[in-house]
Amino acid sequence: MTLLLVPAAWGAASLAGSLTASTEVVCPGENVGEDGEEHPGPMRPGDTQCAVLDGSVMVGTRTYEQQQRTQSLERRRDARNGILLLTYSAVGAFLAWRASPRGADED
Repeated sequence: MTLLLVPAAWGAASLAGSLTASTEVVCPGENVGEDGEEHPGPMRPGDTQCAVLDGSVMVGTRTYEQQQRTQSLERRRDARNGILLLTYSAVGAFLAWRASPRGADED
């Protein structure tokens, strides 16, 4: 039953991370504003290009709206995965408890 603590902890961390994540739109690479100049910090509505990097190699670009949607999808995916892991752990713990001699005697 102790092994179920690992997915429970991972699920709790994923769920907590998704619920507390900032809604600020952050470019994972170089951010180009409306004026065509790179600027640091979070993206602003109207920013035209966010260079998406894989290490130091540019693999694509996103607009403000695309990056906002990507971050929203990542938060929802993390929340879903956290809920699934917590559910898996809870069901596993319940089944392990029911299969144990002490849990079966209580019927």
